[in-house]
Amino acid sequence: MSEWLSSELRTLTRLRDGFLSGNAGAADYWQSAGDVELYDRTFAQRIGWKWEAVLGELSLRGWKPSSELLVDWGCGSGIASRTVLSHWPGLFRNVSLSDRSPLALSYASARLRELEPDVAQQFGGVESASGGGALLLVSHVLTELSKEQLARLWKQAAASSALIWVESATHENSRRFVEEIRERLLATGQWRVVAPCTHSGACPMLQADQARHWCHHFARVPSEVHQDGAWREISKKLGVDLRVLPYSYLVMERNAQEPLALEPGFSRVIGEPREFKGYLKVLTCGEDGLADKVLQKRNAPALFKEVRVAETLPLYKWEEKDGRIVGGHGVGGAPEAD
Repeated sequence: MSEWLSSELRTLTRLRDGFLSGNAGAADYWQSAGDVELYDRTFAQRIGWKWEAVLGELSLRGWKPSSELLVDWGCGSGIASRTVLSHWPGLFRNVSLSDRSPLALSYASARLRELEPDVAQQFGGVESASGGGALLLVSHVLTELSKEQLARLWKQAAASSALIWVESATHENSRRFVEEIRERLLATGQWRVVAPCTHSGACPMLQADQARHWCHHFARVPSEVHQDGAWREISKKLGVDLRVLPYSYLVMERNAQEPLALEPGFSRVIGEPREFKGYLKVLTCGEDGLADKVLQKRNAPALFKEVRVAETLPLYKWEEKDGRIVGGHGVGGAPEAD
């Protein structure tokens, strides 16, 4: 017996086809309040797990926003702002929701009020939204934006105090917002990168010889999802892969006074390590550039296991010899050396 009504599966299929085709921005895809609610119970949850991964990393890095104002740009069902409010309870006193859809704004507002009834709310279309010294949230919008719309969004981002931007992990998406948002904000001389980078220098992936790479990571899918019949049916009938949840993201802040907790010399593991017999190939990105490094199990067995399982923050300070990793440690860990 199906866990879903046939009409619900048709709606989810329509929404998913629109998102995957890149044509979702051509018109408002919400046809009813029920569409927004159905989306929030399904696809938005997967986006929420990505946001939880990003926010969890920010806490492990010892970072939180300084502004009490929050702007959720193109909020949809409000999953991004709800996740942020849950992660930093009591931090924000005002939330501004912007979206082209009145249906989405109404739903997002009601859910936020349930979560934080004392937080003031403001509303508007995406064109009228202002960063205005706020923490600006942007989530899964790049496939819907023209070059001109992205340029307008950049101006709104430039007026904010901090930016958290999460996207699907496609090659085009990742490289586009690194080039048109990260690099342009850095060029103003007023911004620094908080994450995922370990530095605020030029992104090495934009070098001509690195064009095949893109900055992407993997969030954890909650274990109970794999035992849930409704989710298994969505996976089977809509082709949603529940095993992996790739994402790209960027966190930046303007005119920051406090130093970042991450000390120099760390690199970030991009994607997932590739395993071969007795060794891993690890694509790492740091201030010294982008490089494929080899980590042999015999040289550092504990580190090999930690990097292979990838259950910790993918930030490492490597010890190398003859072009190979022979030791190192993650954030907060003790070095393992040969």
